[in-house]
Amino acid sequence: MDYIIENSNLKVVINSKGAELTSLFNKKNNFEYIWQKDTKFWAKSSPILFPFVGTIKNEKYSYDGKEYQIKTRHGFARDNEFIVNKQGENFIEFLFSSNEETKKIYPFDFNLYLKYSICENELVFEYKVENLTNGDMYFSLGAHPAFNLFEKNNNFVEFEKDEIGASKIIENGFLGEKTQELFKGKIFKFDEKTFEKDAVILEKTNSKKIFLKSLNSDKKLEFDYEGFKYIAFWNVPGSGFICFEPWDGITDYVNSNGKLEDKIGIEKLEKEQVYQRKIKIKVI
Repeated sequence: MDYIIENSNLKVVINSKGAELTSLFNKKNNFEYIWQKDTKFWAKSSPILFPFVGTIKNEKYSYDGKEYQIKTRHGFARDNEFIVNKQGENFIEFLFSSNEETKKIYPFDFNLYLKYSICENELVFEYKVENLTNGDMYFSLGAHPAFNLFEKNNNFVEFEKDEIGASKIIENGFLGEKTQELFKGKIFKFDEKTFEKDAVILEKTNSKKIFLKSLNSDKKLEFDYEGFKYIAFWNVPGSGFICFEPWDGITDYVNSNGKLEDKIGIEKLEKEQVYQRKIKIKVI
């Protein structure tokens, strides 16, 4: 089911399946910033990644002496129906909780919240994970919004600070120790070939804010991802979008031992503790 929040600047549409953002429309310039799903390229627009980011090696992992199988990439929350937990004029909060089905593939009890709120020309995502397990909980969380490019060519990402853009390299869905330097400084230029293999993944960036721009357009998107360990970029050649993906967690490495608590990038949440992250998007 679709839900709408709007003000004089923005109209935002979210679907309750996966609490997925499907539209971010700027009323001032009549531009749709979220890529509209097309199965020819990609059937999503802004999935939530939970409780894993990326692919699990051999589609299985172990925890507390038991083995679990999970065949889906990026966890399972994105494919489940969320309920509306709270709603107001300028915000809506969705909730997905552990259940009998999730416990078959993921042994923890949890509440996962995703709140969307708008103010003027800004949309804020607020993620919250509550550990309801009688013990520690291990998980990853990420965002995956796809933004429409402003031009067919000449698009680029601008970082707020200088970076050494050394991307981790994904081979057949998994990471090795090699990196590839794609840029230096603040400007990351990308084209049809940049994402032919897979995502570009940067760890521990100096910047906590980036901008989507293009050479011949006055449109701009500002994206604040403070607090996340990684920022990744991805698209499908010819699609006309780019994904900005803040992650707390990462796809398995080739040499992963399969133990959940040893998984690189994993979050550990103690009993009754709460994890929180925010993403802020301004459209101009």
